[in-house]
Amino acid sequence: MIAALSGLLLAGSVSAGPVYHKLVMQGQVLSVDGDTLVVCIGKDDGAEVGQELKLVRHVRSSAAPKAGGPGFRREVIGKVRIYKIFNEHYAGAEVVLGAARESDMVELESK
Repeated sequence: MIAALSGLLLAGSVSAGPVYHKLVMQGQVLSVDGDTLVVCIGKDDGAEVGQELKLVRHVRSSAAPKAGGPGFRREVIGKVRIYKIFNEHYAGAEVVLGAARESDMVELESK
């Protein structure tokens, strides 16, 4: 019974993986040169030239972790567009709106 339940749960989590990546694609900004970025999103993530992604920064909030919060909040600070897929893991992007920093995040959510 336990083995069957474990197998069912494992199968469910494995099958949810590809669906998740179709709904949300997320990666880190690795380098910034003016308005040109290298992001940690590539072919394996489903990245395509022309896709626009939200530029997100995690900033410290006034709420301390001891108060029960994480001490950070997400801010959407702009938008980038993928102009080149380098390989399975990396792509080049250009800033469309806002200003990027290394360690910011980019994400695409399907509608």
